[in-house]
Amino acid sequence: MKHSVKITLALMAMALAAGVGLWSESGSRDTKLPSSLCGTEVNRSLSRLLLGAGAEVTERNEVDHGRPRPSSWCEVFADGKDALSMRFAWHPDAIDPYEVARSVNSVSNVARPQRTDSVFQTVVGNNGAISTVPCKTSAGSYFTLTVLMKDADSVDQTHRADIEKFMRAYFPATVSTLACR
Repeated sequence: MKHSVKITLALMAMALAAGVGLWSESGSRDTKLPSSLCGTEVNRSLSRLLLGAGAEVTERNEVDHGRPRPSSWCEVFADGKDALSMRFAWHPDAIDPYEVARSVNSVSNVARPQRTDSVFQTVVGNNGAISTVPCKTSAGSYFTLTVLMKDADSVDQTHRADIEKFMRAYFPATVSTLACR
């Protein structure tokens, strides 16, 4: 009996040591990830889902949260490669993100969109997501955010859950920065 307790304790100690090692290693990789993307604070663990651990992140950001324009883009680069494209759009009329995603004329290019159970109207696809909400500003009465992973395969569902998790946190955080009336 004492022998099995020693083995169990030894295994627990090894697991704990490995866990601490993984945790601290992960933490050091995340320090390269920014605490905000395109002007919105975001948890680094969510950024890691779409950008990868340890990526050197830069962005080309045309979005001014305080002075919205009808359409503004923010491109996020990971290790110099185009990783995410975000379109911040304000418009006068309500839209259905599912219909936008399915339109052949859409700038969204969200592959295989499906509606999600969310507070906001949201669709998630294999390579991106679209969310919309009423948000009166000088640029329009509704705000829509499209997030696209540039290197995601449109037929592969590998990133779908990560995209949804990111959007569930990032979209409301972005809306809170917009001074909607």
